[in-house]
Amino acid sequence: MYRVAICEDDQLSQENLCTMCGEILRELDVPHSVAAFSSGEDLEARMASGTEFDLLCLDIIMDGKSGMELAQELRLWNDRVSIIFITSSQEFLKDGYKVRPVQYLIKPVDREELKQAIITDLRLNHRPESVSIRTGAGITVLPLDELLYVESRDHLSVAKLQSGEQTFRMRLSDMERLLPGDRFCRCHNSYFVNMQLISKISRYGIELSNGQWLPVGRSYYRAAQEKLIRFLNRA
Repeated sequence: MYRVAICEDDQLSQENLCTMCGEILRELDVPHSVAAFSSGEDLEARMASGTEFDLLCLDIIMDGKSGMELAQELRLWNDRVSIIFITSSQEFLKDGYKVRPVQYLIKPVDREELKQAIITDLRLNHRPESVSIRTGAGITVLPLDELLYVESRDHLSVAKLQSGEQTFRMRLSDMERLLPGDRFCRCHNSYFVNMQLISKISRYGIELSNGQWLPVGRSYYRAAQEKLIRFLNRA
């Protein structure tokens, strides 16, 4: 879950940012939540109480505590949360580099610029390296960079890794829900493939980076092709 906080004291700007963030993350197939705050004090109190966020979109100029002041204070105890500054003036740009923002966006925020900033943050800071799957014998950790595809075989899910296979007593649809939708796609009724390892896709099949071919279902081809294009454009 990619958790976003919008901190903006102008109601209309706040609503627009929330709408754009939600639309962008749905387009990217990223599970997410978006929370809105009207002051730096409200957001700071929420985070101090234990609520965690992955990305903060902070208006620099607000009544009370400014977004810049909030960011500077947060960096004293939270070094991992990502920050995008929203500002109507470029005069504050030089003051923010110490808090390492992902991007500065000038009002009115351009949707494509916001999308590219979110993509950059996802790629650099929030892409999972593995997925943990609970089994009867315990927990199995699958490294995502090594996971070529998952196949439905005899009512089981078989995860094909570069180093071998792992078999799980679950349906392919259940396995699909455990894997990040922005990195894997369904290409066939029996296959779920790692887009990072696709070399070629056509109506006749998918070629993986190791030279292996997988079938492409007729009803899955167009959606898989479009999802791969989105993935490559943000990689």
